Amino acid sequence: MLVPVDARYLRSVWDYVERGLLAIIDKTRDDWIPADVYAEIRGGVSRLFMMEYGGERRGFVVVQLWPQYHAGPRLFIRALWSEPGALVAHRADVYEDLDELARSNGATAMRQLSPRRWDADGWTLKQYIYEREVEAT
Repeated sequence: MLVPVDARYLRSVWDYVERGLLAIIDKTRDDWIPADVYAEIRGGVSRLFMMEYGGERRGFVVVQLWPQYHAGPRLFIRALWSEPGALVAHRADVYEDLDELARSNGATAMRQLSPRRWDADGWTLKQYIYEREVEAT
C-alpha cells in the first residue's frame, strides 16, 4: 500500500528517505542531492509515499504529476527505492498501487528514469538520455 506523507511531517521519515535517495544517487551518478527532493516535497512539486506491504515499511516512492504532457498527463516517478529484495514478493501490488495512483491523478501513463532496463516489467523504452559536460572557459 502507498501511504502518503504529509509534507508538513516530512521530517519524521526523512532519515529513512534520505538514506534511500543517497543509494539512488550512488547508483545513477546523477547531480541532484537529497535536499533537492526535500525542497520539492515541501514546496508541493513532488509527493512522497511510503511503500508498506506485509505490514512493514518496504521503501518509498516520490512522484510528480506532469499534467500538460503531449499525449496526456504523466505520473513521473522521481525516485523509487526499497530495502534490497524487500519488494520482490510484492511486485504485483506495487504496480497495482502505482497504476491506481496514476489513474486517480488523471494520468494516462507513468514515466521514470533508470540506470537499468525495465522492459520485462511492462515498461517501454522511449529514449536514451546522454549527457556531455562542457568545460568552463
